[in-house]
Amino acid sequence: MFTLFRRLLLGPPRPETRMSEEEVKVLVDAAARKARVDTPLSRINVRNINGRITWVASTPTMGSGSSVTIDDATGEVGPVRRWGIR
Repeated sequence: MFTLFRRLLLGPPRPETRMSEEEVKVLVDAAARKARVDTPLSRINVRNINGRITWVASTPTMGSGSSVTIDDATGEVGPVRRWGIR
């Protein structure tokens, strides 16, 4: 019963990952420095996108910000993308 409520309130459990969150933070910080993003990309989530485990790091802002994706299997860092109104 508690498992049902937890799943309804929090969503599905976090998928198993190959990379640790610390490894992802190092890659995210390097990508943010390279893209000259001043706001830290500190909100990090793990998602299953098209059958691949992907880390998504974004700025904890409302209205606009930046995000970057990292493939968990290969460690490939995607481009830093800006979203919202600037």
